[in-house]
Amino acid sequence: MYRTLFGASLLIVLAGCEMAGQAKNISTGDAAAFSCDQIRTAFSAYEADRTSFDALAELSGMTGFDFTQTATQTADTYYDKARNSANLALIVKGCDPL
Repeated sequence: MYRTLFGASLLIVLAGCEMAGQAKNISTGDAAAFSCDQIRTAFSAYEADRTSFDALAELSGMTGFDFTQTATQTADTYYDKARNSANLALIVKGCDPL
């Protein structure tokens, strides 16, 4: 039982560290150059056509989401990660999430 609790706690801590690192990258990186409306528009374009590489690449450039490292994942996983990345970028900028 303690192993399970330890494992779950470790996963939560690692996920939190990853989000904190991504938030720092967003606040100091490319996302700072874009407005909330631009990020929302880019995500909407990707959401309208989830198979569009161009829309995903544009959103990636705005939010820092590195989709090149996820080649083995499904389209749904891409979507979830892109949405989370866009939401994080919006929150860091002080805007309402999607």
